Amino acid sequence: RMMQNVHLAPEADEDDLYSGYNDYNPTFDTEDLENDVAFQQAARTSHGRRVLVTAKIPGTPASRPLATGFGSKATLTSSMGRPMTGAIQDGVARPMTAVQAAGYTKAAVRGSLFDPLGQARGPAPPLEMKNSDSLEEKIRQLEKKVNELVEESCIANSCGDLNLALEKAKEAGRKERALVRQREQTATPENFNSELTYSVLFNLASQYAANEMYAEALNIYQVIVKDKIFSNGGRLKVNMGNIYLKQRNYSKAIKFYRMALDQIPSAHKEMRIKIMQNIGVAFIKTGQYTDAISSFEHIMSTSPNLKAGFNLMLCYFAVGNGEQMKKAFQKLIAVPLEVDYDDKYISPNDDPHTNLLIEAIKSDSLRQIEHERKSMAEEYIMTAAKLIAPAIETSFAVGYDWCVEVVKASHYVDLANDLEINKATMYLRQQEFNQ
Repeated sequence: RMMQNVHLAPEADEDDLYSGYNDYNPTFDTEDLENDVAFQQAARTSHGRRVLVTAKIPGTPASRPLATGFGSKATLTSSMGRPMTGAIQDGVARPMTAVQAAGYTKAAVRGSLFDPLGQARGPAPPLEMKNSDSLEEKIRQLEKKVNELVEESCIANSCGDLNLALEKAKEAGRKERALVRQREQTATPENFNSELTYSVLFNLASQYAANEMYAEALNIYQVIVKDKIFSNGGRLKVNMGNIYLKQRNYSKAIKFYRMALDQIPSAHKEMRIKIMQNIGVAFIKTGQYTDAISSFEHIMSTSPNLKAGFNLMLCYFAVGNGEQMKKAFQKLIAVPLEVDYDDKYISPNDDPHTNLLIEAIKSDSLRQIEHERKSMAEEYIMTAAKLIAPAIETSFAVGYDWCVEVVKASHYVDLANDLEINKATMYLRQQEFNQ
């Protein structure tokens, strides 16, 4: 019963799906291609291509021709109804446009070499020589010369040769004016280089000021400030205020400093603090201590520093306000030094590399700046203590002791010993003077 439904396969199946696959086709025999003259000629020149024969059409013993770009073939159409690329219509082959980017063109001659870069045409023609007499070339060379003169002027100033720096700045100004006249001939206002003009004028004014030719410097600054082309020119009123301060024209210095504050945005905090400090100094020079106190109080509340704190205490001393002197002294010693103390330069172990590094940084430039800042702070504090001691208490000794106690409670603990020594020295001198 189990074998009733089992049927053996026939010995010969006419519908064998794998029939013909093992048949030998001489088309795919490549061993004799080297001796095939027609094939070698077609490979070298793309001429003489013969009709290749493909494998047999499935189900039949016949073979079909392989259509090529040069052989005979039936006209095929694309999916859009137009002849396909390479198809022959009316004896003319449609150009192979899809391969033009690779170096082929429809005008290519059969048998020509593949040369997509055009190397067969020879070297490229030489570049066109620049016309040195053209107005554009003269402007470019003149602008380059102006920039070089400004740079040379700045370098001379940094080297301490102020006379040479001024001469270079003047020559740059002359060249720049000639450049402006050249640009005007082009009748194109967009060619005006306002940044170059600003740098030339600013450098010239700075060199005049460095050579103490203040009247000339003020004239140049005035030209920059009044010209609306220079959007940030108003900030140079700070420089004008500095010149008036050097000339001891304090009222004009205060005027230009205040105008500069209106031009400088609040984001530039450090610059505004410096200007307000100069305003306070100008007020002190004119004896307007109340106005000076307002400037220095604002500085100490926003960005305290040693100079502003000392000047604030001087103003309160000038008006004779003992209580405010004490508060100003406390604000002075509360100013952070932002320096590293000596503990940083003590080696935690006997590592020779660490000791070598510590010895190297003990005498570097940063360490010297820290020493100078600390020495300046100690000088300010000791001078302030000697100045206000007789004014804040009934006697110098009592007032000085108060200053010493305040210093001991601050980060200037080491300075307290110096104040004690200074007190003893001053007491001995006072005894000698009394005798």
